[in-house]
Amino acid sequence: MSMKFLKDLIKKAFFYFILFTGLVLSSMIFDSINDMSDDNGYLIAVGICCLVFFILEYLIPKINN
Repeated sequence: MSMKFLKDLIKKAFFYFILFTGLVLSSMIFDSINDMSDDNGYLIAVGICCLVFFILEYLIPKINN
């Protein structure tokens, strides 16, 4: 394995860890703001995190190429 591959792997793992943490924390925040059941806050958080993931992983590299 080359150093570049290992560096990219660590960056991806850190990115997904931050994304998952953001998903959990934002669902808790949206639950407290909306004062609804767990499902509603979770769905809003999943939508936002999926949008961020789509923009960062697909759209920006596609535009740069």
